[in-house]
Amino acid sequence: DEGCCYFDSMDQDHGIIPAVEHYACMIDLFAREGCLEKAQDLLNKMPLQPSVEVWGALLGACRIHGHVELAKHV
Repeated sequence: DEGCCYFDSMDQDHGIIPAVEHYACMIDLFAREGCLEKAQDLLNKMPLQPSVEVWGALLGACRIHGHVELAKHV
């Protein structure tokens, strides 16, 4: 939750548009928590082209958490 607050406040409170690296961190955060659906949802909604780090965070978490079907979909 704290990470989400910081991410949201970047734009809302400080006028900083999140870069792909910020999205990669959030996707990694969700993925490490096992919230792979949230991670995939953020990936699908991000206004930037996903980077290698974004895909790596999601695919690595799929491997760790045994979500083979999501990994195939990605």
